Amino acid sequence: MQRWHFYVMGLISLGYGLVSLAEYVMVSYGLQMGWLDMYPPEQIDWLAGVPAWVQGVWGAHVALALIGSLCLLAHLRPAVWMTAFAFLTLVVLAVWAALFANPTIIALVGGGVMPWVTMGLVILLSFLIYLYTRQEKQVGEVL
Repeated sequence: MQRWHFYVMGLISLGYGLVSLAEYVMVSYGLQMGWLDMYPPEQIDWLAGVPAWVQGVWGAHVALALIGSLCLLAHLRPAVWMTAFAFLTLVVLAVWAALFANPTIIALVGGGVMPWVTMGLVILLSFLIYLYTRQEKQVGEVL
């Protein structure tokens, strides 16, 4: 019998992948609905105007996060490297948005501690999903 935490982490991972996909699709196709209704117009314009390479890295992150979570739930070993690359692409996106974008995401939302905390928590969640899939592979009971 599999451990209960496998299903909990699988569902958390799947939820993360689906929310990431929804936001990516809404921004890419200019759909301002759901939680994007709460974003100020300048933030929507900033998201829609990111460079093509950032859009590509963001798309890769979304695909890797979602497919990695599905692989985890299906007990497939590629979940480990998919979640690892999803984490790395997220770090690239966060570093670019916080330090190299013009204007940076921090300046766009008015500065303060909350944008840093939010970015840190999202990166931490992605890293914890990767660590969990790696641990499941090392234990060998599931992956």
